[in-house]
Amino acid sequence: MGILDNDTVIVDAILTKIGRQKLAQGQPLGISKFAFGDTGVDYTLYNPNHPSGSDSYGSAITSLPMLEAVPDDNVFLRSKLWTGNRNVQNFSFITVENTSPTITKVAGQAESNAITIIPTLFPKSGQAIFDFKVMDMRGITISSTGAVETLGESGKNPSYDYPDPVIGNIRGVKQLVLTAASGYSTQKSFGIEVTAEGAAPIFITVTVEENITLG
Repeated sequence: MGILDNDTVIVDAILTKIGRQKLAQGQPLGISKFAFGDTGVDYTLYNPNHPSGSDSYGSAITSLPMLEAVPDDNVFLRSKLWTGNRNVQNFSFITVENTSPTITKVAGQAESNAITIIPTLFPKSGQAIFDFKVMDMRGITISSTGAVETLGESGKNPSYDYPDPVIGNIRGVKQLVLTAASGYSTQKSFGIEVTAEGAAPIFITVTVEENITLG
């Protein structure tokens, strides 16, 4: 869902496949929850030295074009807004050493090198565990002790050439090891959201190199 006009309240909404199916069958959509996000907002444009005074400090931000609704978690609501106790001054947050890792090809083989995503929670906690939401599981092999929940045909992890992205949720682990299935025929990128209870989430982008060639 996106607000298309800064001056007039015009809301653009796109239904998911399940939503369209319910609408076609005359069923209620049953929307029970919603979320706000600030993806697309550049807070570095806030200017406390604006010559027009405090009313204009954020004018460059509020003048930014609004994002059009896109039913893709890689694009929309990557940065969700959160409401909590206003008396809390400091929140936990998550960091990942490399927020743009690449699953590289093994030279001379139709295989890929594995990558390990190791989040850190601040303030640090030796018992910190994380949930990972992988936005596109197609052709991706996961090594993890946590429970992997996938959405797709028969609940199985689909091959890389499956037509639609499949989301995978891996819950309650300290790290995540990913590699690409043998014969991966094209380079692509997908997002992973890392969350922990009570902490601001972090979004990373993983790139997968083609590994089908032996060169």
